[in-house]
Amino acid sequence: MSPRSPCAILTRPDGQAHALARALRAEGIDTLAFPLLHIAAQADPDTLAALDRALRSLASYALAVFVSPNAVTHGLARLAHLASLDHRTSDDLTDVGIHVGDLWPAALPVAVVGPGSAQALADVGIAAPRHRVIVPPGGPAARFDSEALLAQLDLASLAGRRVLIVRGDGGRELLADTLRASGAQVDLVSAYTRRAPAPDAAAWAALEARLASPERCAWVLTSSEAVRHLATQLAARYGTRDGIHTPGTPQVLAQILAARCFTSHVRIADAARAAGFDRITQCAPGDENLLAALKTWADPIQVKA
Repeated sequence: MSPRSPCAILTRPDGQAHALARALRAEGIDTLAFPLLHIAAQADPDTLAALDRALRSLASYALAVFVSPNAVTHGLARLAHLASLDHRTSDDLTDVGIHVGDLWPAALPVAVVGPGSAQALADVGIAAPRHRVIVPPGGPAARFDSEALLAQLDLASLAGRRVLIVRGDGGRELLADTLRASGAQVDLVSAYTRRAPAPDAAAWAALEARLASPERCAWVLTSSEAVRHLATQLAARYGTRDGIHTPGTPQVLAQILAARCFTSHVRIADAARAAGFDRITQCAPGDENLLAALKTWADPIQVKA
């Protein structure tokens, strides 16, 4: 990476920023991976047992909700695993001519919060016209969150019926609480875990080297939970901006916080502001919108370089 080139700091979990990184590099924007979340398949025996019971009884639900692409990926991977056990085969169901989309009941609608989750479903064959997938509409004023999804649901029709929500450990309760208040019987199951990774010395050194020129760097923040992890890590490594610092670190922290942030939701922007960032650009959800905003930011830097 050239120190004079614009650089986007990508904070998504390992392996989940490749497409955006390729698109940015095609526009002449360097990228630096600095994951702020680690995603792993659920491993707790009791939690897995609850997930398995739900997946084995999909036909009893009136609606299934996946709250994120990770929920789709890990939830359907578990469904495939259960099917492989039932068929006494390896996890490669193609050995017996079964695809993940074939395992999903055609009569069971699926609701997702955004287009990334809808694409993850489509990638395994769960899509129209065979399946009904409910997703908030796109457009310039699009919002991809629980509130937008709830606006698409016929809540009255779900009263007295079972609804499955597949998510990771924890998370917002708005979706489940609203469905329950409407009379639905909600089963919450966890298909994956989230935790804060611990960047090693090399990762911090690479970050600090790029942020020695903060005007040429931009954080790409796509999760409010990840931003909170970042705030915790910055406080532990450098101290707080207005509090006590390890000797020599105030300038480094100031450079980190001086870089512009690009976010895709007001909650993420609020978390970034609480973490100490004050140059925040909120753009519409979706990688194409992040890419366009980053390109607009990078163009003057590339001209100067």
